[in-house]
Amino acid sequence: MNWIQRIGKIMTGVLFVIAGIIFILLPDLNYMLLLLGLSLYLLFHGARMMIYYFTMARLMVGGKSILYKSIILLDLAIFTASMTSFSPLYLIIYLVGIFSVSGVVDILRSVEAKKLDAPEWKFKMAVGIFSIIIGIAAAVSGILLPSTQIPVYIYGGGLIWRGLTGIMSAFRKTDAIYIQ
Repeated sequence: MNWIQRIGKIMTGVLFVIAGIIFILLPDLNYMLLLLGLSLYLLFHGARMMIYYFTMARLMVGGKSILYKSIILLDLAIFTASMTSFSPLYLIIYLVGIFSVSGVVDILRSVEAKKLDAPEWKFKMAVGIFSIIIGIAAAVSGILLPSTQIPVYIYGGGLIWRGLTGIMSAFRKTDAIYIQ
């Protein structure tokens, strides 16, 4: 990772932390604003992956997986934007799914990194376990306390967690491989 990518990860992480703090400190932000923020994030991420596919990944081995991921993200963005008339319980289920799947993927990546003797496997494992814990907390709170403010707190906490892990990964040492 070069210094421009590190600065970009740090800035993105700081923006996520600020957005998470805003969601937690101002829980009166409407359920609609939460849906808007989530759908915009998915839309921009999916569009960025789509652009990456058409500019570079279509020429790579396995590049079609980038196309499939971008299509799925764009579909999720449209689905999230259409959830305005649903109960907050559906958004809690949606957040549980996002955090749980993200946690499982991080744990699987950490197991793969451990097999390759990579030093960052412990960090990835911790991130995955914490994401699953957030998903379980979202499920329990959604069942026990169905409210429109709970998804806002969960989403704000998830944004802070994602921002902090992005900042930490920017400061992690990476090896550079040079081919002569």
